[in-house]
This record gives sequence, C-alpha cells and structure tokens, in this order.
Amino acid sequence: MSRPDPAPSSWSRRALPVLAVGLLGIIALMGQAPPAALLATAPELAALPPWAQRAVLALNPLLLVMAASAVGAALAHRVGLRSLLAGTAPARQPPRVWTASVGWGLFVGIAVQVVDRLLSPAWSEGWRALVQAPPDMAGSRLVVGLLYGGLAEEVIARWGAMSLLAWTLLRVFGPAHARLALGLAVALSALVFGAAHLPVLAAQVELDTMLVARTLLLNGLGGVVYGWLFCRHHLEAAMAAHAATHLALAALQAGLGG
Repeated sequence: MSRPDPAPSSWSRRALPVLAVGLLGIIALMGQAPPAALLATAPELAALPPWAQRAVLALNPLLLVMAASAVGAALAHRVGLRSLLAGTAPARQPPRVWTASVGWGLFVGIAVQVVDRLLSPAWSEGWRALVQAPPDMAGSRLVVGLLYGGLAEEVIARWGAMSLLAWTLLRVFGPAHARLALGLAVALSALVFGAAHLPVLAAQVELDTMLVARTLLLNGLGGVVYGWLFCRHHLEAAMAAHAATHLALAALQAGLGG
C-alpha cells in the first residue's frame, strides 16, 4: 500500500527549494562562453565584456526560472503534480522510480542520436558544424546539459508551464476529465519545450524546414517523456530523465566521433 502524499506546505516552502535548484542551472549557463556564431550575428552583444555577455544571455532564463518556481508552487499540487523538493511527494521513493526515470532518459538520448545519424545527409553544413563541439568544449556542454537542461529547463517547462496548463485545462474540462487535461498538458508543454529551442538555434544557424521539424519532434519526444514522468512520479523523476538524456547524447557523440 502506497503512502499518501504529504499535505501541501506553505507557498514559500514549495517555491524556494525548486528555485534554488533551478538557479544551479542558471549558474552553469553563465559558466559557458556565448557561442561564436551568436556573437557574430549580434555585434551589440559582442561589444560587451565577457561577464556582461553571459549575464545578458542568462537574464531571460533566470526570469523564467523565478516565474516558473512561483507558478508551480501555487498550482502544481492543485492538479496532482508533485515534487520532492517542494515537499509534496513522499520523501522515500522506491529505487525503481529512479532506475525507470534514468532508463527513459537514456532512451530519449539514444533515439535522438539514431535519428540524427539516419538523417545526417539532410542536415545543413551549419547544423553539422554547430553540433560537432571541439573536445575542449564537450565537457562544458555536458555540464550545461546536466544542470541547465536537467534542472532549470525542467523547472520552467514542467514545474511552471505544465502545471499552469494542467490547472487551466482542468478548469476548462472539469474534474471528470482530469486525465484528458493532464494528457493535453503533457503534450502542449512538450510542444512549448520544443519550440523554445528555436530562437536560440536561429541565432546560431540558419533554420530550414528539416531543422525546425527536427527540433520540434525530438525535443517534443523528450518533453512528452519528462512530462509523463512528472505526472506519474514527481518533478525530480523528470529531472533525472532529462539529465540522463544529456549523458547518453554526450557518450554517443564521443563514441561515434561527434
């Protein structure tokens, strides 16, 4: 028999630990130099000192993490979405939750790499050059993937956006259609998650139809998996899966020569 979920604590108790973890991702993002391709297309940014360049690029993600932490703290528990950090999920979790979450994350990473390899002739030269990070940058890219992707992006996309969508859809459809509301929230937040990668990508490489489709499809696949884990378990399961995806991508890219 499973233990009942803890009673929701105060708003600040639900928001601040999630915010703190999200800030780790922002710090990791600021530790990475802006891409040269981005600086080449943004002379105003390139003219700033290096620390200011990083601060400018981190500002929007920081504001999103702060807003998402607040929104999730207000709404997630109202629609049955839980978090260990927020104190709305049982502190003791079966090991199978973590192994399954990591396994699903590895699956997403492998699927992304397989699709990229199969369709590599269709990708533009600019995209291939962008994803082939020099060896000295591979480590920092992995750190950003683990901390910014695995932590901050999950705070934004799942804790914030998905909780808001689920709460809104539940009010539209009513409690009798809670499964439908949550399913749509998973799908829509995954679409938002995929589309959110396009502006940063467009600043570094010329977008074409194939690249837009690839970004929406593969990031959307990850978003659906992470959202499903959020629904089934808790926010931290989604974080573990997202981090595992970046581990799989880094290992496969290194093993296959980038």
